[in-house]
Amino acid sequence: MKKIFNFLLLFFALSFSFAQSKKEIKRQGLAAFNNEDFITAKGHYLQLLEKGDKTWETYTILGDCEFKTGNPDEALTYYKKAQEKNPIYSGLYLRVATVFRQQKKYDEALMNFRQMLITNPRTPEIYNMIASTYYEKGDYHAALEEINTMVQLGGENLDSSFGRSISYIKLNKIPEACVELEKADLFDVDNENREIDVMKAQFCTK
Repeated sequence: MKKIFNFLLLFFALSFSFAQSKKEIKRQGLAAFNNEDFITAKGHYLQLLEKGDKTWETYTILGDCEFKTGNPDEALTYYKKAQEKNPIYSGLYLRVATVFRQQKKYDEALMNFRQMLITNPRTPEIYNMIASTYYEKGDYHAALEEINTMVQLGGENLDSSFGRSISYIKLNKIPEACVELEKADLFDVDNENREIDVMKAQFCTK
């Protein structure tokens, strides 16, 4: 009986030590990540994987570390593993879409942005990202349609007016562009977007 008791004590001690070790590794990994030391953070989270901590959070942080250190393909690998664990978290679709958009894989980016709408169907910011992706793809009519949806949900703002103006310019609809540039200028009360003034001078002078 004493041997069994000693064995149980040893088992629980080892289990507690293992759990504490994982907790400390995660703490150090998060601290490094928050300090933007992504290489160190990646090392800690790889240790967590080795210890069996194969959660969607671990894969997501590893993906973020790879993305921040300029390894988009590796980031996608980890993000997709995270999605297998948590297929409804919209933040993962945002990350995947951002990587694809950076790689100019616009159709893949759009598909992932639209996945976000399943759980957030009335979020104007998502339509803004979709519109921007269409603009980068060169589909300016589609960009305008998405901006219209964004405005219906959240009202007009600097993003909607400026987005419309640059799309209209690409479509050579200069009068419509100038109307939107005037609206964008009113929204830009702190004159943060200097492009507005440049574009007004270039396209809208009488």
